[in-house]
Amino acid sequence: MPTFARSRNGIQDAAIFQGLSPHDLKLVISRASVRAAPKGAFLFRQEEPAREMFLIESGGVRLYQITTDGRDLLIRFVRPGEVCGDKAAIASARYGASAVTETPARTYIWTTGVITTLLKEVPQLGTNLFAITARYLRYSRERYRLLATESAERRIRWAVAYLARSIGSSEGNATVVTRRSVQRDIAELAETTIYTVNRVLNDYERRGILTKKRGRIVLAERSK
Repeated sequence: MPTFARSRNGIQDAAIFQGLSPHDLKLVISRASVRAAPKGAFLFRQEEPAREMFLIESGGVRLYQITTDGRDLLIRFVRPGEVCGDKAAIASARYGASAVTETPARTYIWTTGVITTLLKEVPQLGTNLFAITARYLRYSRERYRLLATESAERRIRWAVAYLARSIGSSEGNATVVTRRSVQRDIAELAETTIYTVNRVLNDYERRGILTKKRGRIVLAERSK
């Protein structure tokens, strides 16, 4: 499962800026607009024309799709230093998912027109966008493979690992995932029921793999 890079020093360490010279970095950032969004705000909605690409500077974003039967299906979380809405780099594209803020967020935004111009002026930016898109595609393929071929227990184990790596925090040798809806998120990622998630997590707890309380899962070792 791919690990998406987090920013360690503001947005300058974001994957989209890797390999840019100081001049090019300043140019790309100068062409962005900055927007603050409250909790629960949509950055974009599924099937809308993709006209803006977002780099998250602070806060968190939930990326999800609406299924054919009307359910909201969690795709992934977008954290500081990560990009979403990268389809805006393609003229006439539409967003394949919806992005909503989970906390107040601050974002850098490039329109399709601005991105098109920057790709000509800063070729490394196109290389970086291609690499980011390729990582997201690998993540999607791995997830769909799991959904198609693996048992619910294996899918749940993958979902727990994903949450630990993407939004978990370290406490000693343990990794802690704290979310009010953590079991629902696992169920959505694993395409199973909350009842099945509870059963599997209870088994993991008996085996000493993790401990859980309402809205909190503690994995015994970071590698779990």
